[in-house]
Amino acid sequence: MVEFLTPDLIKGMFLMLIRAVIAMAVVFAVGSTASAGEQLVWSDEFDGTTLNENNWSYMFGDGTQYGNPGWGNNELQYYTSRPENIYVADGELHIVARQESFSGFNYTSARIRTLNKADFLYGRIEARLKIPSTRGIWPAFWMLPTNSPLGGWASSGEIDIMESVNFADTIYGTIHYGGPWPQNVHAGGTRTAGIDYSQDFHVYTVEWSPSIIRWYVDGIAFYTRGSANWYSTAAPDDDNAPFDHPFHILLNVAVGGNFPGNPDGSSTFPQEMVVDWVRVYQGIEMQTQSPYDGTPQAIPGVVEMEDFDVGGQAIAYNDCTPENQGNAYRTGEGVDLEACSEGGFNVGWMCAGEWIEYTVDIANAGTYAVSARVASEQSNGAFRLEVDGVAVTQDLLVPNTGGWQNWTTIDDSAVLQAGVHVLRFANAASSEFNINWIEFTPTCTPGDLNSDGLIDGVDIAPFVGTVINPQNAGATELCAADVDLDGQIDVADDVPAFVSCLLSSACP
Repeated sequence: MVEFLTPDLIKGMFLMLIRAVIAMAVVFAVGSTASAGEQLVWSDEFDGTTLNENNWSYMFGDGTQYGNPGWGNNELQYYTSRPENIYVADGELHIVARQESFSGFNYTSARIRTLNKADFLYGRIEARLKIPSTRGIWPAFWMLPTNSPLGGWASSGEIDIMESVNFADTIYGTIHYGGPWPQNVHAGGTRTAGIDYSQDFHVYTVEWSPSIIRWYVDGIAFYTRGSANWYSTAAPDDDNAPFDHPFHILLNVAVGGNFPGNPDGSSTFPQEMVVDWVRVYQGIEMQTQSPYDGTPQAIPGVVEMEDFDVGGQAIAYNDCTPENQGNAYRTGEGVDLEACSEGGFNVGWMCAGEWIEYTVDIANAGTYAVSARVASEQSNGAFRLEVDGVAVTQDLLVPNTGGWQNWTTIDDSAVLQAGVHVLRFANAASSEFNINWIEFTPTCTPGDLNSDGLIDGVDIAPFVGTVINPQNAGATELCAADVDLDGQIDVADDVPAFVSCLLSSACP
């Protein structure tokens, strides 16, 4: 039977076409944040009228029924599934914390999880959220191990993708690991962009691979942690434990507790976290850190500040602005570089908490003199040097040199171990300064191989060992064995010079 195209039929066909276009746009938008190789494997767009319980389960009460009263943090809320505390409307999930008397508690809220409904091992996990802000409030988007295969918290791990406490000016990204309480430990970073995160939606992301976990806000990485810096006491031979088994997602808004403290007379309620969507991608490729030109910078030698490692924000450096404010040299990076009056490029526009990393190859263990070339129109600048996360210098003060290109050298010393390591320049103050380069030079007294302040018979054995096998000697021994100061160890010149120093108990 043939139907004529009546006005109502034409209108219906047009509406069907519009809906199809919208549906295609939604699919494109869902997948548009994925880069090449990534696939969207799970999402909740909250486009229904109720919470999709195929994806989420409610949690109830004060934690007692889960064996965790106060949820382990002395929190004040009672979780419910009431529409007063959690509901879906207009494509958004609302989790609402209220100040009210309920089941013997003064606050209510909601907490949901994907346990045994959507569990994940690795990937990009992200959500678009609008978070609350008042004293005593604690919204969270986070992950827990599905089966806790390595034992109780935190030996099986915890990944906090986004937490905010009190006023929404700082975002926290954290992992918990180590042993079961109280042997648990944690590590994390923060993102503070000078904005109130409660005023708009933002995208909070964690990228999780076997060896790296990285946190982002609105696509800007702010913290990275590698598997060398986490562990589980329950799996001492597993380098990737505890973050190498499936985890599930949680969303909640807590009130009070150990982290934020409790609400006071200034606190306002109700407070809500609004969730636009939650998405999980897998097949991600994590960007890693590597030397700028492919070869670690040599120590002894000069580390040029502009030749920092490749990897980007929160991986090879942490800079408070996303762009290169000096607009020189590596203009696509966030480190602020400008042309230097002494040649090359210097780092400037310092902010508190900034750091820059360099992969270095330290030829020999020993004590090195450290010299840094700095300039400033301000006083009280300071920095320190760290190797593999451990400080090797004190905080070095940068003086007012009378101009941003009026250079001076400041000195210190550092004990370094041989091999390839990551050197971090860490800004230790809020006053701005410029830095051009850092030089490392072995320190020694010629002929004093054991560094005891004397040239005597005790130095003979290490001198002979250094001359015969210089490749096995440390930086201090190599420096001291070069008795004639010609920059090399050789029998023809250094042995007679050492004997002369030994006979006189001092070198010329």
